[in-house]
Amino acid sequence: MKALVAGFLTIDTILLPIRTITSIGGPPSYAGLICSRFGLEVFALTRIGLDFPDDQLVWLARNGINLRAIDKSSKKTTRFRIEGDGAARNLFLLSRCEDLSLDQLPDTKFDASLISPIAQEISPELLKAIVDRSDFTFLDPQGFVRTFDNRGQVSITSLKESGVVTSVDALKMDRDEAYAITGKTEAREALTKLSSMGVRRALVTQGGEMCHILEGKKIYGVHVPKVKIVDSTGAGDILGGTLVASYLRSRDFLWSACFGIAASSLSLNLIALSKIDLPISVDEQARRLYSLAAPVASV
Repeated sequence: MKALVAGFLTIDTILLPIRTITSIGGPPSYAGLICSRFGLEVFALTRIGLDFPDDQLVWLARNGINLRAIDKSSKKTTRFRIEGDGAARNLFLLSRCEDLSLDQLPDTKFDASLISPIAQEISPELLKAIVDRSDFTFLDPQGFVRTFDNRGQVSITSLKESGVVTSVDALKMDRDEAYAITGKTEAREALTKLSSMGVRRALVTQGGEMCHILEGKKIYGVHVPKVKIVDSTGAGDILGGTLVASYLRSRDFLWSACFGIAASSLSLNLIALSKIDLPISVDEQARRLYSLAAPVASV
């Protein structure tokens, strides 16, 4: 099965209390590598600069993520500085590559696409083109609601194009993103609003608090496992990648969301791309979450 992962590849400098590391990142790294580990043929729709390390290109290719000449730009690779202490993070955009373009989109149909802009690099027109070529489209809308000040610090702003969330099959948001999209501060109210807009599948994460999942006409509550947080970088992409890979197998969105929540939670004590090596306990944890998931509202 074919999966597309769209969004910038990055070079991240991650400042942790214990040490500072530099690692490649971005959705094609975390989510793309997870999808590849689950046996999917992964296509990356991304941009990198000539400063992207050659050895990392080789490593990505060996692990199922192949880039093409058309993906390379004369601009620098997108870089972030991530200052993290547990769940709290401050993100600073240090450089930004050029936008993704329609001529980069492979001329093929995809069983699933994971669209995850991180710095406004995907236009609504490109998103629509991806949707048209995908049987199942999953959106992480973070890049559509981010803004950057003159220092590059990331903050959240209101969604300008509501069509980006109503045109996909499913989406994932954190609490701030859900507010930026719906104007609702409470997760159940946000999902109810999305349902009224025509969205049928979505989830709102709230750190270590209960995650809420919309499937059809019901909203479910799932208690998130309590774990020690070492580095949260990429955890959302781990959730998205495992959810998409699981959904292609099961066609059960609630189960797939539980699997993604379990994988993301268990990755939080790992640093950067070591998160893609999921522990064998993920399946057991996901089954426990799924068995305890309970409806908390109808829409």
